[in-house]
Amino acid sequence: MKIKTAYMGEIEINPKEMIWFEHGIPGFEEEKNFVSLPIEENSVFQILQSTRTEGLAFIITSPYALTENYNFELDEATLHSLNIQNENEVAVFAIVSLKDTLSDSTVNLKAPIVLNTNNRKAKQVILDNEDYAIRHKISFESVKG
Repeated sequence: MKIKTAYMGEIEINPKEMIWFEHGIPGFEEEKNFVSLPIEENSVFQILQSTRTEGLAFIITSPYALTENYNFELDEATLHSLNIQNENEVAVFAIVSLKDTLSDSTVNLKAPIVLNTNNRKAKQVILDNEDYAIRHKISFESVKG
């Protein structure tokens, strides 16, 4: 399947690798299908690209690469909607807000994307935890680690 992307032009993707958001992403409820694309080999950052809208793409990363002790519990509704049976089938991503420099850029730890890696269903969840910020600064030490 070919799609047009915001950063890589037209590319071929495997439909089996698509990520499905049943209710879209908050603010983009009509966008249900995305694909994760590597920015470069071994990068901690990826592109979450809409398969429908060329210009809609988010830079994402693992929050565990940027902060220590990041953890949260998923509610029953999320576990059920994503059909999560155990923690081994879960991947967590955070959306990056790029600024002029990486040191000014932030990551949203308050609303991670939770992905069931088996069935490719995903959901952005809003955490009820004051320890996590919407605009957590990215440090160079975190990215190197």
